[in-house]
Amino acid sequence: MPAPDEITPLAGKWMFGGVLYGHFGHFITESFARAWALDEIRGQIEGVLFTPKQTSGNIDNMLKALRPLMDILGLDVPVRCIMTPTRVEQLYVPRQGVGMSDLTVGSQKFRNFVNAHSGAAIAPEGDERIYISRSLLPPGRGGLVGESLLEQYLADEGYQLFHPQKHPAAVQVARYKAARDIITVDCSPLHMLAYVGNSEQRVGILTRRSMDFAPSFIRQLEAFKGITAFEVNTLVRDWVPGRSLRPGRGSFGEMDVPRTWQILRERGMISSDTPWPALTDAQREADLSRLNALHGLDFHPLDENLALQEKRTAKKAV
Repeated sequence: MPAPDEITPLAGKWMFGGVLYGHFGHFITESFARAWALDEIRGQIEGVLFTPKQTSGNIDNMLKALRPLMDILGLDVPVRCIMTPTRVEQLYVPRQGVGMSDLTVGSQKFRNFVNAHSGAAIAPEGDERIYISRSLLPPGRGGLVGESLLEQYLADEGYQLFHPQKHPAAVQVARYKAARDIITVDCSPLHMLAYVGNSEQRVGILTRRSMDFAPSFIRQLEAFKGITAFEVNTLVRDWVPGRSLRPGRGSFGEMDVPRTWQILRERGMISSDTPWPALTDAQREADLSRLNALHGLDFHPLDENLALQEKRTAKKAV
């Protein structure tokens, strides 16, 4: 690849932070992944440099919005996002300390950094039992079919509903520090909990899509804080947008509700002797109608979509 016509010089010593993500989950697991090196070079550098995930949108506004989260996590140095070809006078490029797959549990240096800095100045404040809900998320984000019923069952067990996107990062950290029992689906807040939680906590992770995410979250929670975490996989069906052929960020899971009650009770997360009733056809249809209207599209069972695709493929082969 030929060199660009114009290269902007940048004086001083800087650290490379990686790709700047605006998405909460990607930021705290990828953009934050090299922050561990600050313990070794803080005071020797001008700050941290990122490259943009995408060039559209206002990067300055993104950085401003992320600044409180960065400070809370320990990324408490000046940050810049390089938008044009730039030659840095001296650039430190530390290894990625956390991520997906084998990097889920983080390197020892990354875990040390997180345990020393992330949320350190925030005192625990909030309820002992919380359910991290997805019911108020905007269109395009998946969740559970019939989640409002689950919320009521858990409220009866003393759980307070928590919608993290409605609160600043400092409040999220305070709530996650204070909670003893936490129930949620496989989602980004679990990464934050791994950074700021404690070994006295119990976490039940409800499977909301037929993707093997829970085991990685469990390993991370255990490795970072010694948290007792377990999967509640009672998924009976993926509901996907349109004719999608796989579950994803925007799909909704339908759980076996009585089985969910049984597992949570066996693990000591709830105490009611009365099993939660199965989702009725009417309840399912009512919630799917709500989701269709909210998202402006129709949700279909994944198995139905796969069967239709198989028929089309077989027809073409004839």
